[in-house]
Amino acid sequence: MDKKAMKKILAFVKMLKAPAQMIPYIISLVIIFVQRHVDNDKAAAVKVDEQGFVCRKNSSIAGGCGSPAVAVEPDGGIAVVFACSRVVGGVPLYSLCLCRGSEPAKLALAKREFIFDSPMQLGNVTATATPYGLLISWRSKLASKLHLPETADKDASRIWRERNAERYAQLSDDEKRGGTYYALLPYNSSATIVAQKAPCSFVQRAVMLSDNEVLWMGECEGTAVAYVSADKCKSFTKRGAVPAIPGGRTVSQVSCAKLKNGRLICIFSSMGELFISYSDDMGVRWSLPHMLNVKGVSPDLCVRGDGVAVLNYVQPDKKVSLRSMISLDGQYKWLEERALVISTASNCRKPYTVEAGDKFMTVSRQRFVGDSGSSVVFTLWSPHKDDEARIKEITAEASGKKKSKKSRK
Repeated sequence: MDKKAMKKILAFVKMLKAPAQMIPYIISLVIIFVQRHVDNDKAAAVKVDEQGFVCRKNSSIAGGCGSPAVAVEPDGGIAVVFACSRVVGGVPLYSLCLCRGSEPAKLALAKREFIFDSPMQLGNVTATATPYGLLISWRSKLASKLHLPETADKDASRIWRERNAERYAQLSDDEKRGGTYYALLPYNSSATIVAQKAPCSFVQRAVMLSDNEVLWMGECEGTAVAYVSADKCKSFTKRGAVPAIPGGRTVSQVSCAKLKNGRLICIFSSMGELFISYSDDMGVRWSLPHMLNVKGVSPDLCVRGDGVAVLNYVQPDKKVSLRSMISLDGQYKWLEERALVISTASNCRKPYTVEAGDKFMTVSRQRFVGDSGSSVVFTLWSPHKDDEARIKEITAEASGKKKSKKSRK
């Protein structure tokens, strides 16, 4: 979009006399409308019931926030964990932040609990509600750029970097190499977590196979691998692996879910395309992966209580969009691609979704016009009306078949 068009949009927003904190959001909506028209993006949008911020850059968070994950705890409350950068005791650090609430719209006002700090950059955050606590994982790596307070001048910036380097020097050699870590946080606890090294790279939630067994799908040396814990997440052992994609393509960004019939489904990205595989023996053996014919990265799977599965992902061809597809049973038939979250920036990333009654709640990272740092946004949504109608139709057909069988008996 050219500068002249931008000035017109800014003038329009000023006329609205909107609160200053909402101006970037409103500008983004206008740009999105124009950009979708220019790009000829014909994907119909899901029904968005509510959307807002979980976290935005503020005085206590120096470089913005991102890589969010969400879980529904046993009491029905919503827990969102995300990565951010801040200054702790005069030292610039990266942190994991936890906020809990009963309603999505109130999360932005919820108490912030910083449960882990590191001089290294944090990302790929996950959260899974288990019977024994909130299972959290994250990736740690050496920061290519240290996010500093905007008020820091040249001399102050040098001091900040030196303090961060001093904290980094205190890490063990293994910690300095980075990798994926995990921890179990008891419910109703605000204690800091104790990190354990994960056996592979996890980027999405684990799956409860039973009250005593947790399965986690991740990526290890370019392969999708299943790990299981039967000791309340104290350790994970390898159970099985998805066969290699023909042609030697490597795997990244693995997501897994348990279908209503007990079958496990695994979807992952390879070279910007999505592949799917299934397991009928709790992750020991997996089917040969086949292509979904969908361009996407960062797949995110969620299965609703009625068996309806949703697949969300970043659409790489449309750098401003997160996309969504619905399956009535999570298996072979996926309905039309829909637009889920649309951003004006190229760093709209990492959808992470949970069931919210008869709706879905997705959190994602997004940067709005005028913001130097990214924000964490929630979207409470329902399937597109055509998809919802199809779901109701199939449900009615299944119910009719059950009644017919009972009457014959």
